[in-house]
Amino acid sequence: MANTAHFITTGDNGNPMVTVRDDRGAEVTELELPPTASEPQRVDDELLAAGWSRSADWTTASDGWVAPVVPA
Repeated sequence: MANTAHFITTGDNGNPMVTVRDDRGAEVTELELPPTASEPQRVDDELLAAGWSRSADWTTASDGWVAPVVPA
């Protein structure tokens, strides 16, 4: 099953967030990030702490960045 992490710099509460979705688009995990996570490279440690590892580079999306992830 393919999973995708979607990173946006301003979530519903104003903080950055990452949502991991499966290949059907169903939400698997949602992480609220510290305000210092302002760019994709700063998200990797948070993903790893939540049990996910990025398997390819981040690419831009209309509202942030996306990257494929696998269980760590």
